[in-house]
Amino acid sequence: MRIRSLSTVAVGTVAAIALGVSPAAAHFCYHNDLTPQAAAGMLGSNGYTSFGALAFQFTRLCPAGIAVLADAAGITVNTPIHARAVMAGGLAKQGRSNPSIRHLNFDAIGAAFPDAEAACP
Repeated sequence: MRIRSLSTVAVGTVAAIALGVSPAAAHFCYHNDLTPQAAAGMLGSNGYTSFGALAFQFTRLCPAGIAVLADAAGITVNTPIHARAVMAGGLAKQGRSNPSIRHLNFDAIGAAFPDAEAACP
């Protein structure tokens, strides 16, 4: 019963986070066309964190569960996520976009949470 209660709280937390950051979801951006060297360099900077580290902060799921979430979002656990500012914000203000910049899909991540939780022992 306790595990069921904890899972309900976890799903509720993820949903609340997703709803709460929807207006600010632009802050959770990533480049969809990085070379491995570029990704490694970004992860070594202060502005980026891996999806795996970010997802663990929010969910405390095991690595297999986090991999399920990353797959649902269409990225890898090692994808560098920019969480400090909006990337290419100036372009958005001009009504233009950069096709190499994407935003985390919180809807897909939230929908995959039960499967991610089930992947953890």
